[in-house]
Amino acid sequence: MTNGVLLAGIAQVETGLSHCWSEATWACQGPTSSSCGGPVIAGASDGPCSSEQGGLGMFQFDGGTYDQTLARDGTAILELDGNIEHAVDFVAQRVVEDISGVDSYDQAITWLNSINVQAGDPQFEQWISLVSCRYNGCCGCSSQEARYRDATLNALGEFESGFWGDVTEPPACEPVGIQGRVIDESDPCADAGGDPRYWRTVTDAGYDGGLMWTHTTDSTTTENFAHWNLVFDQGGTYRVDVHSDSGTYGQAKQAAYRVQHAGGEDTIIIDQSAASGWQTLGEFDFASGGEQWVRVDDNTGEPLSTETRLEFDAIRVVPVGSDDPGDPAVPGDVPADDPHGGNNSQDNPTDLAGGCQSGGGGAATWLLGFAAIGLLRRRKRHFS
Repeated sequence: MTNGVLLAGIAQVETGLSHCWSEATWACQGPTSSSCGGPVIAGASDGPCSSEQGGLGMFQFDGGTYDQTLARDGTAILELDGNIEHAVDFVAQRVVEDISGVDSYDQAITWLNSINVQAGDPQFEQWISLVSCRYNGCCGCSSQEARYRDATLNALGEFESGFWGDVTEPPACEPVGIQGRVIDESDPCADAGGDPRYWRTVTDAGYDGGLMWTHTTDSTTTENFAHWNLVFDQGGTYRVDVHSDSGTYGQAKQAAYRVQHAGGEDTIIIDQSAASGWQTLGEFDFASGGEQWVRVDDNTGEPLSTETRLEFDAIRVVPVGSDDPGDPAVPGDVPADDPHGGNNSQDNPTDLAGGCQSGGGGAATWLLGFAAIGLLRRRKRHFS
């Protein structure tokens, strides 16, 4: 999404563009956020702060109590990037549901990016009505529509011409060097495919402190999938390992990893629950350059009703004949028995409720993030 001023308008109304309690100390203190170095901002209009029922973060995600909201939406919403990313997914889904002719997530993003932010423009006014009704719950409320309209137009005009359209391209996928490397789920070479509502982000487990997961299905078609793009500086034989956290997030016993390499394509079945750490897919011949990849799909044959989790974490590519896998030459290596914690995000699509409305002091800090909102949706969607 490149039309970040649309989200800035929402955030201005909800929290005055504040994400942290330190920027609006009159509000309630939410759970601790590493983005804030302290508590995240929490809504103050749903009862006393002691009841812990306000919305969380800049976009005021609210699923009940703080614990209920985090169980539904995941702990990533406590971080600035995660809160914004969740808001992008939410508004895109509302566009799919409400706007005629928009039938997919990608079409929704295209529609949002095409909005001309100008009072009286039919598409912009359609957006303002949608936000007032589907974000705030006030359908047909002219006063609430005016608040969102004015906030968006003010954000657009607050900076010099071209600020909102000056979006930097996301970082390129770096090649695998002669020493090999680790590619985790947040790397530009890694992508979470399918409907983003059904990918959950975890920040307190996994390789290097992060992973994603979705549920498995026994469908004949793929709904969600993980994809690691492979580009090699030098062709040769490389071993490919996958990382999983058995039990909590790595639960799929029939995870079918497809490896596209110089000799064709192989499929290797891995039981993600068998180990916490690295498991080997095998040794493969790779050519120099790209057009090679690893991919695992959600339709493993394990029914959705079992709520089995398929983990999307890191892969490790190691040239055959190199030192032991634990050698620091492979960047970021961790022990196979490294203990991890976890949380439990739920399946329900998010509902947002604004409950913290102020002119908080965080605008100068966070507006730059909206100007380059495409960078925050870092998992690109361009797979084989």
